[in-house]
Formats: sequence, C-alpha cells, structure tokens
Amino acid sequence: MTDETVLTEDELAFIRQLMLRGASNGEGPTGFRVDGGAKSNELLLQLAARAELTLEARSGDFRMSFPLRIREDELHSLNLQLSPPVIYEQGPMPRAWRLHLDEPLPLLERGGEPSALQVRELSSHSLLVETDSRRKPPKSFHLQLALPDDAPMEIDARRVRELKDGQAAYEVEFAGQKDAERIRHFLYQQHKRLHADPLSEAPADLV
Repeated sequence: MTDETVLTEDELAFIRQLMLRGASNGEGPTGFRVDGGAKSNELLLQLAARAELTLEARSGDFRMSFPLRIREDELHSLNLQLSPPVIYEQGPMPRAWRLHLDEPLPLLERGGEPSALQVRELSSHSLLVETDSRRKPPKSFHLQLALPDDAPMEIDARRVRELKDGQAAYEVEFAGQKDAERIRHFLYQQHKRLHADPLSEAPADLV
C-alpha cells in the first residue's frame, strides 16, 4: 500500500454504512470480510506479517491512518479490523494532530496522588507538559496519565524541548498497545467533537 492509496469521501461513506450495519446487528468490533481469492488473500497475509498495514483517508486539513489487523477464518476468508486512527494535520510537513486541552489532564504518581506535572496538549505519541514555573521540567518521568472517565495508564516520557513558563514537550512510550489505542480513541472522539466533517462522522466503536 502506498501513501497515494486513500479513500474518497464516497468510499468512506460506504464503509461507514457497513460499520453501522454491523454495530446494529451486534456483530462486535468494526471489521470487514475480504475474499479476493487464494492468491490475493495469501499476498495480504504475507504483507500483514512483514509490514504494518493501514487504511488512509483524507478530508480537508486532516489525514487519518487506521491500523489494520488481518485474521484468516476457517473458510480461508480474511477478516480486517480497524483500530483507532492516528490523526495527522496536512501541510508542508505533516505532523500528528495535537489536542489543546481546555482543562489540563493530571499526571499521577504510582499511588494515584497528583504529581507536580499536568498535560496541556496531547497527541498520539507526545505531550506538552506544564509544571510550576519555579521548577525545571524533568528530563524524563514515569507517571500515570488519567484520561477523563477512564482508568489511569502508565507512561514513560522523555523531554525533547523545553519551553517557557515551566512547559516542555515530551515523547511518550506506552506500557502496551492497548494503552496506545486508548489514547488514539480518546483523540479520535475529541476530533469528532471539534471537527464536524465526513471523517469525523465515522463510528467510534473501533477495536
């Protein structure tokens, strides 16, 4: 798959209809059955084993990259499941979309007590963190990030840039894939809230 293979809005609308139909039938996670014949299926399985496959969609100033998981069933048909997307802002240098938080998210110590740090901006792999202006932001930290209405998750962060007023930018690593997906799902929901366009209307029940 190349970067040029992207969905049109008509194709995305069709996929949306399939997703909503599956959800109304109680079929569980958002996915599609694909049967392109033995050779095509084998090619897809080989690609999935060797590379990360994504479904790309663009609208306006944003691009969404949905990670794909592929499973083969007992009839040798392939089942594709969509994971929450990484959202990019289009431009001369595309970058991961950053959510500006009206209310900062707390960073917690292991016991659940608030630390001296809180998150002002959030992307799929980075944070803009704020501390007391009298304190220097740490070079790195291991704390818990508390998303609204969700259990805290452990994160490891490394400072990449120090800003003024006690703020600093950090690269983030998550304890596991599920935590990374939780962040992407939260960002996806917030993007839907802030940007009412065809991409934002895609269903939220992604795996």
